[in-house]
Amino acid sequence: MGFFDKLFSGVTGGSREPQKPSGVELELRRRLTVLASDEATQDAPQRYFLRWEGQVQSVGFRFTNTNLAQARSLTGWVRNMEDGSVEMEIQGAPANILSHLETLHASYERMGTRFRLVDAEARAPLANEDGFTPHY
Repeated sequence: MGFFDKLFSGVTGGSREPQKPSGVELELRRRLTVLASDEATQDAPQRYFLRWEGQVQSVGFRFTNTNLAQARSLTGWVRNMEDGSVEMEIQGAPANILSHLETLHASYERMGTRFRLVDAEARAPLANEDGFTPHY
């Protein structure tokens, strides 16, 4: 058992059962899968406002989202909120956003970090946005 496994084993009671995505996230993933599989929309940029709750502050959540988004050529921003949630807007090809969500969960699953997508709203894509940045 590695250092982080030992450190976080008490957080989940020793259980390594993956957290199931929220209903909001399952619907977003379904929508992105449809868009990604249609030639007419697979390359069309999509933009979503997302709000996460749970263990999303003091665990590198903004940093992780920023790195994952940049690696997938996604644009947008992410910020901590005073109520303990994290908000973000993310824009890019549907398959890239879907990959971002899947990799985000995989990144935190091993540590037992629990978070849920509680809000996902489609927004109009921004034409001249450059990069993905954390807001402070």
